[in-house]
Amino acid sequence: MSGRRFEQLLRAFNCTKERENTDRLNKVSEVLRILIKNYQNAYSPNEALSLDESLLLHRGRLSSKQYIKGKKAKYGIKFFKLCSPNGYIHNIEIYKGKQAVHPETTKLHSLVFRLMEHFLDKGHHLVVDNYYNSVPLSNKLLQRKTHTTGTLRSHRRGNPKNVTSKKLNKGDHIWLRQRKVYVSKWKDKRDVLCITTKYHPKIIEVRNSYGEIQQKPREISEYNLNMSGVERADQLTSYYSSSRKSVRWYKKIVIHLLDITVINSFLLFREIHKNTKIKNIKLLEFRESLIRSLLDISPDMKDGRQLVRKGALNCSRSKRSTPSNETCPLEHILEKIPVPENYARKATS
Repeated sequence: MSGRRFEQLLRAFNCTKERENTDRLNKVSEVLRILIKNYQNAYSPNEALSLDESLLLHRGRLSSKQYIKGKKAKYGIKFFKLCSPNGYIHNIEIYKGKQAVHPETTKLHSLVFRLMEHFLDKGHHLVVDNYYNSVPLSNKLLQRKTHTTGTLRSHRRGNPKNVTSKKLNKGDHIWLRQRKVYVSKWKDKRDVLCITTKYHPKIIEVRNSYGEIQQKPREISEYNLNMSGVERADQLTSYYSSSRKSVRWYKKIVIHLLDITVINSFLLFREIHKNTKIKNIKLLEFRESLIRSLLDISPDMKDGRQLVRKGALNCSRSKRSTPSNETCPLEHILEKIPVPENYARKATS
């Protein structure tokens, strides 16, 4: 296929037949629904789950485009993702603007329950940051047999004032129990307010990345251990992103969803083969094997011209076979550049 032909097909790319639909995401909603269903059917998570938002860079016209100062892509399409600590994504919701909310709940509570709908009443442990957490939310999730742990904002409704207003010295740790919800406060460089329904707040010894032993509250240690699922997923996606500049927002979303699918497949492959020799396969090697599998190319064939010579592939548009001296698109199969002899990496100062 020529580059121009590919551009023509990409220009006509579409994922829905419905023209009259009030849903702002109708162009990608069906694809998203199918992928999420497959994500959840393919892998059952362990106890811990984390929820956070990420941003897909997009500066085109879109009414639901968001600006988040702390993200690398400051402008773009916001995704709410439910992940395992290893980065496997179980559920996704794309922000599409303000939505009607039931009077007895809040928009954040309804968002959490929509993402957790498939995992409620199963004894999971949800780890979230202070944007979502509150005492009422923890009580509601506890009624659905779901524990919560995370940081907490001091002005949230239901917070015990005896804890939030208490002045502490560095290293001090206090907590208060409200029914089955623990709210704690710890002073490190600054005050850290936490909430948990799973752990009894207490100081424990943990090792940092340098191997040093530190004193930390247990709820903060568990939060740091399980909260990085979305960041891990975004990190893996950024290594070999297929997203390209486009003014069509739905194209960027669908391509990004395909990248997420590859990452989920990679993590699932490593989980299945965790007791074998191929458990440490690299992401690039997995992507190469996936491409070869989709194109039905043998691992032994490292040059596309071998396929033409053996008659396994016809690269010509006509019925005649392509001569071996003509250019074949599969000549561009990835090849490793050999390391020169006596090569030594320069020492960095």
